[in-house]
Amino acid sequence: MATVEPEVEKKFIEDSLGVTSQSFGEQITHTVWVEANKSPNISGSTFNKRLIVVGKCKIISIKRGTFGKSVELEFHLYNVSEICAESDDSFTIKYNGENNEQLGITIKAPLDKLQILIRAIRTSYRRITCGFPETSMMKLNLPENKLIDFEVPLIMSSAHGFVDGYIAHSYYYPRVYKSVGTLDFIRLIDALYSSDITEIDFTQLAGIEPSSELSFNLFTAITSLRNNTYFKSVNLSGLPHANIISAIGMCLETNKSITKLNLSNLRVEQSLQPLANGLVKNPSNVIQALDLSKNNIPFPIMATLCECFSKFSHGLVSLNLSKCELLPKTIAILFESFERNFGMSLAIKYLNLSHNKFGDIGSQAIGGWMAKIRGHHSLDCLVLANCNLNFQLMGPPLRVVDIPRLDLSLNRIDRTSAKLLGNEVFDTVMNLSELNFSGCGMNADSLEDIFISFNRNRKISNISLNLSHNALGAREATLMSKSISGCRYLEALDISNNRLNCRSLMELLNAIKNIDQFNLHELNIANNYFSQGPEGDQLCQQLASLINTFPTIRTLNISGGKYPLSKSLTPLLESLVKNNSLKELDISDNGLGDSMASIIGEMLRENTSLIYINLDNNQFGLSGWTAIAQPLLFDINRTLNHLIFPKTLASAYTSTLIQNFASTLQSFGSLSKEKRNQIIQLFQKMQDKLAENRFETSVLDSVYVSEYFNKTPYTVHIPEDFVTPLVDVPEHLSSLPPPSSPTLFESVNSSGTTSASVSTNSSSHILQHSINMNNSNGTNSINTSNSSVGSNTGTTNNTNNNGGNNNKQLNGAGSSTPTTVLVAPIDKNQRSRSNSNSSTASSAVSLSKRSNSSNSAAPPRQLITQTSDWQPNEESEADIYDTSNNNSFIAYSTDDESDNYTQDSYDDNSSRKSKQQQQQQQPPIRKPKPKSIKSNASVSSVKSSASIKSTASVKSVSSVKSSSSIKSSKSVKSTIPSQPPPVIINHENDSEQEEEEQPELEQEEEEQENIESQTDQDEQVDFQDDDDNEITENENNNNNNNLNEFHSDSQQVL
Repeated sequence: MATVEPEVEKKFIEDSLGVTSQSFGEQITHTVWVEANKSPNISGSTFNKRLIVVGKCKIISIKRGTFGKSVELEFHLYNVSEICAESDDSFTIKYNGENNEQLGITIKAPLDKLQILIRAIRTSYRRITCGFPETSMMKLNLPENKLIDFEVPLIMSSAHGFVDGYIAHSYYYPRVYKSVGTLDFIRLIDALYSSDITEIDFTQLAGIEPSSELSFNLFTAITSLRNNTYFKSVNLSGLPHANIISAIGMCLETNKSITKLNLSNLRVEQSLQPLANGLVKNPSNVIQALDLSKNNIPFPIMATLCECFSKFSHGLVSLNLSKCELLPKTIAILFESFERNFGMSLAIKYLNLSHNKFGDIGSQAIGGWMAKIRGHHSLDCLVLANCNLNFQLMGPPLRVVDIPRLDLSLNRIDRTSAKLLGNEVFDTVMNLSELNFSGCGMNADSLEDIFISFNRNRKISNISLNLSHNALGAREATLMSKSISGCRYLEALDISNNRLNCRSLMELLNAIKNIDQFNLHELNIANNYFSQGPEGDQLCQQLASLINTFPTIRTLNISGGKYPLSKSLTPLLESLVKNNSLKELDISDNGLGDSMASIIGEMLRENTSLIYINLDNNQFGLSGWTAIAQPLLFDINRTLNHLIFPKTLASAYTSTLIQNFASTLQSFGSLSKEKRNQIIQLFQKMQDKLAENRFETSVLDSVYVSEYFNKTPYTVHIPEDFVTPLVDVPEHLSSLPPPSSPTLFESVNSSGTTSASVSTNSSSHILQHSINMNNSNGTNSINTSNSSVGSNTGTTNNTNNNGGNNNKQLNGAGSSTPTTVLVAPIDKNQRSRSNSNSSTASSAVSLSKRSNSSNSAAPPRQLITQTSDWQPNEESEADIYDTSNNNSFIAYSTDDESDNYTQDSYDDNSSRKSKQQQQQQQPPIRKPKPKSIKSNASVSSVKSSASIKSTASVKSVSSVKSSSSIKSSKSVKSTIPSQPPPVIINHENDSEQEEEEQPELEQEEEEQENIESQTDQDEQVDFQDDDDNEITENENNNNNNNLNEFHSDSQQVL
């Protein structure tokens, strides 16, 4: 007689499994009643009747008893490590618990039930592990009779199984994040996959803002990429999420398909250490384009990144580390890693290190690297803007590398640097096509040396020269006029934002006309000292003659700015009626008014060559815009694709006052509501007509591509499913001895901070790091283990009690590569964030303790993190050419600030101890003998000096010097000086140090002798000598105590 199985309501099963009402999420795939026990072996415990429910992501065991039903076991399929056979009628599912402990469930049932149950588990498991390596998959140790074929072949979800993986990851972190995959995000993935788009740009997703009601779990979405094989490019720039870095670190530990990664301007106050650790743990990564710009990268993190670069098994094509606050020593270790792996660095095409502090050390490092790669590199674009470069060190190597695109803007170029660059670089280069000298503080002498070298060079075919923001005046214009005629290869010239008046500009235009083999395409003279009247009219007439005489000029920018040309532009606009060569024109900010709008409208009726025109901020009223719009609205002009007026358009939608200006620039009042709606509708119709023109132009074979106004940033194209191989290293480079790997101790000398001790304001513990140099792979890697040292007792409490196995690796399936775990140092600008930094260090250690089994597909355990409420500093996004940044090219200070950091970082840890010692060792204050006082100022000075010396426990002679220099008549309160880290003190040198400071004390006493009598002087000297003896005795006692404590702490740490 068949047994009757207990009934369990379907609603209870769905609620227990976490089934949602949406079309995505957890679903019941199989249910069966079996005999089971909560043990990884058959003899572990008693078997009882249980309902096993298999879902898309989880397995649950439900028991039903006298008092009701409940869930006995619940675990995620990612945690399953093995399914093995215990007997003919049973099998065991082994899985990892929350604390990585080995758990399991043994199931007994007839063979047919076991076969179907195992197939259901395997079906769900393979759907959520698409692309996973075999080393992280669960093991199947089952006989063939228990393994039956799948009912249907595997049908992966969109993007090579990403959707199912995302849902599974969402159920893996329910207690921490309490979220499931959102429908909008899943639909987007489906759309990307159907359109064959392999780039996932998280910045453009709906619900990316944490405060939005449509927000989805970004952490889960990123970790779902850890084994995905579809997406090749990931963009996470500028996102205000606190868990981005840890998520991308987990992803990079195993991902082998992402080739482009953009993490620019992450708006979080977290260390980039998890990212660096993830790259180091995954030597099989294929990252070829990496953008970490606008993030703080201290020395320890850069050391880890450099370790990764030195082990790349493929070429790195693009690297952007601009605005990363890199210091000279940090930049030096970057190029050392390039030299340790020439095969990787020779493949670099784009390198951006702008807005970092190079100094002499960084300049020498990049110069040495460029000198070695000459003739064998792939470098096409080098951006070194605002880097405090020393051209004496890195200038000559620029000649041997001969880079086509070079940006040296915002670096101070004086006469010496200009002469060196001219003689050593620009007179011999062949491939240079773009040169940016913007904001370099160049004067007439500097320009003379540069242009002389250009005139000597007969090898350059064409070049674009940017001399904007250099405060060029009449003298510079005269010099350029004499030398520019020899630059026959000049293709583009930008002299905007200078101090050139109309007369100087006309002088330059006359010289440009005389260029042999004229080939100028672009001319930018915007935002100079224009003037209205005869000189302005002559300038515009000369411009009109230039563009009509030389049809090679396709782009002209004469934006007015502070000094508009206004009606002086009339000759130029009238000449454009019959011009058929100019493609792009910018006449914005020129205060044209409605009368000039009529001339522009007439020009647009006849001109058939202009594709782009900028008319923004020209004080046109409703009548003026109507005159400009007519050629477009009536389909008279079918070639204009871009009509730019963003400021005007914004004011039309946001402001209730749209002014109508006359020639006298006087307002006639605001437009009515009807007129305001009319001009908004006019703008909309103009935009529609421009879109129609762009569509018609796009179907033509000969489409003009803007060379100036629509220029996009330099990008490196990386073909899909292509990994740039290591470049063949020439023999002279392969024979060079590789530079030594950076060590933790070098960070002290580089950034003025030390990563050997990290102190926080909220705790009195010092985080010590024991360094283990691992040479198993032939390179040095730094592994750390954490221990806390009590500041009061001096005892050491190890956080790792595993004997010699203190250096645990972070989780990584099948990975045996040693992990570099370095805690970013805390400098004086980061002390307010010390708590978050220490928590980052502790989370890295906790993560190492939670490493999963190598046979488990589970992602790494993650500590609870909250969405960041940090607001970005908008000043970092300001224009680099703003007036506040005029002196941005001034040399940085390369002096180390290690003394300040050491002093500040040790104050909090030693404050309590120093106070206790001072209370115990404070000597009694001796009062001077009564005597006649002739000068109140001198006596009060002596008393204040004595009170400071006798009240505080002085640790060094420098504190005596500071206290003895006080000459104020006011009473001075004693203060406790900050104590530096304990050091070994040689007591034999104390007397010598006191003798060095004694002349200053004697000088003060001589000044007092001029005021006081001889008797008073003798008494004061006696009093001073007695106090000095007491102070010397206290110094010896305190130094002995510090020495004993330091030896005790050192022995315990070691």
